[in-house]
Amino acid sequence: MSTSFVGEGFAILLLILLNGFFALAEMSLVTSRKPRLEAEAARGNRGAAVALRLLETPDSLFSTVQIGITLIGILTGAFGGASVAAHLTHVLADMPAVAPYAASLAFGVVIIVTTYLTLIFGELVPKKMAFASPERFACAVAPVMLVFMRLSMPAVWLLSLSSRAASTILRIREDGPSVTDEDIRGMLAEGVRSGVVLDAERTMSERVMRLGDRSVTSIMTHRTRVAWLDSEAPQEDIIERLAASTYSRFPVCDGDLDNVLGVIKAREYLAACAEGADVTLKNFMRQPVFIPETARALDLLEAFRTTPHVHFAMVVGEYGEVQGIVTLNDVLEAIVGDIPSPDEADEPEAVRRADGSWLLDGMMHIDDMADVTGLRLPDEKHGDFETLAGLLLQHLGKLPAIGDTLRLGPLHFEIVDMDGRRIDRVLLSTAATVKDEYAPGTDTAAQKSATDAAPSKGGSNPAA
Repeated sequence: MSTSFVGEGFAILLLILLNGFFALAEMSLVTSRKPRLEAEAARGNRGAAVALRLLETPDSLFSTVQIGITLIGILTGAFGGASVAAHLTHVLADMPAVAPYAASLAFGVVIIVTTYLTLIFGELVPKKMAFASPERFACAVAPVMLVFMRLSMPAVWLLSLSSRAASTILRIREDGPSVTDEDIRGMLAEGVRSGVVLDAERTMSERVMRLGDRSVTSIMTHRTRVAWLDSEAPQEDIIERLAASTYSRFPVCDGDLDNVLGVIKAREYLAACAEGADVTLKNFMRQPVFIPETARALDLLEAFRTTPHVHFAMVVGEYGEVQGIVTLNDVLEAIVGDIPSPDEADEPEAVRRADGSWLLDGMMHIDDMADVTGLRLPDEKHGDFETLAGLLLQHLGKLPAIGDTLRLGPLHFEIVDMDGRRIDRVLLSTAATVKDEYAPGTDTAAQKSATDAAPSKGGSNPAA
């Protein structure tokens, strides 16, 4: 075996490793998280600073990588196809059994071996290394890539210009968000699978992200369930009502809930009465926060932040009528889940039964139902409602009654309790736990219309 043959083989191996360097550089820079690189750069890591510079011009970066890989491919083909294959042909020609096919066989062997080594050491292994620790390798290769980019600047400029022109012709947009809600949720889910993030932490993080989408009506206590005080009521009646209740704050109204005068703290008023002072409700009233029903939960948080002594808001409709009340505790429950008060301790929002079905509060928010049960509505079944009761009212298309059922995909809903005309409790089952036909005693014509009903405004009244 000649020295030139060994040298050419070594040159091919070197080119393959160089190809691996470019693959490593591309993968590590593309998959690096920008905040981590910025943190490294702030600590004085020059490689991280250079990596951030390269990522600011992705067209130039990709062009540089492609130029390097293309040149390596050409040189590898030249050495492998011309030189190494020629030497191997002479070796095989001395073997009588394969001598007639020496040239073809040598060429095939060189292609197979070169392709195999390129795939393993020039692509797969480097990319696996980069994917395992992208920021570390990005900091290491960035200075070298910057030098190569400058050396090949004319070719890089031409390719970048051509790439941008082609993108313009094909109308490829580059102004999309670099990180979406789905990306964050995916990272949280991956964190749970790897044990870095607790499942409870993921749930709360996702609920915080939804605050910007949830309306205040989805977390408020509806006006039909609001306990309020009449400003003209006798003091004895007021004291008796406050003492019997576990609520800490009460709206004070003039005749009805739409005429709100203020909000009092029950403890302050009762303490003053116990001291024998001559007090009236007006002495203890604070102005509540008034917020429109179209506002989002994040808007409410901002309103509470600017009025730190009154964490109590009146939700107002488009005609000025009070739709309900919402407190800071309601916002907290939207993040951490239901926090039962003494009044609610015996009747939680969701109870899992032995057969796998769920007994749910009709005022439960649809998102909370999905979080607690793990069962989500089919995408096409979402509409203009926010609570479980609103879902049933929209799809049933009639006044609900005990025993009414609704099937949406694999989910089966049955109304099991009513509070007057309000849906109080709903039984949620899946296709695996119920029969395929509607429950006895239910109007099947109404059942059919339930899946075809046009969207209509549904109520929303989670317990506060």
